Amino acid sequence: MKSTLFFGVFSTALTLMSGAAQIDCLTLSLAVKRAVAAEQSQVLEIVSTQVAAAPACSCEIVKAAIEGSLAKPATVADIVEAAATVAPEHLRLISQCAVAAAPDALLHVQTVLAKLDPNRGEPSGKSSKDSKSPAGEVAAMFNPLDFPGQGPVGPTTGGPGSPSGTGGEILVPVFPPIIINPPNVTSVNG
Repeated sequence: MKSTLFFGVFSTALTLMSGAAQIDCLTLSLAVKRAVAAEQSQVLEIVSTQVAAAPACSCEIVKAAIEGSLAKPATVADIVEAAATVAPEHLRLISQCAVAAAPDALLHVQTVLAKLDPNRGEPSGKSSKDSKSPAGEVAAMFNPLDFPGQGPVGPTTGGPGSPSGTGGEILVPVFPPIIINPPNVTSVNG
């Protein structure tokens, strides 16, 4: 009962402070670390309420919760999921801070990321089915291997570097080949 009352008062105080002034993330993280150490069974609720009250301090809150509870990799994943559910705009920051605090939980955190944000590599929210381009667009694209020396790659016709007679000039002077004769070593004992 005392811990529930403490968390309620603590959350209310933080909510009022966030409206009046900026929250000091360091002070908040120390308070979260103490609260989690005192009541480890409530770690997910503490993280959820504190990240909701101060989303700008989500990194510090997640790290403090992980350190305060001495979390195992599965618990780290649960902490990341609880924080990211409340503040989805800070999903990447939350996951990076969790991995920094508990590097052995990388696989679990990546699993949570894949579950919460499955299209993270796709631009503008397209699914993988929409990313295929039609065959006509591929055939119409320029391929520099089709016609060497034409197009955006290589010298253009009539420009600098093109052979004489086509209106351009040769930039590389032509010299006769250099012939180096090997030394005459017919006799070894002179």
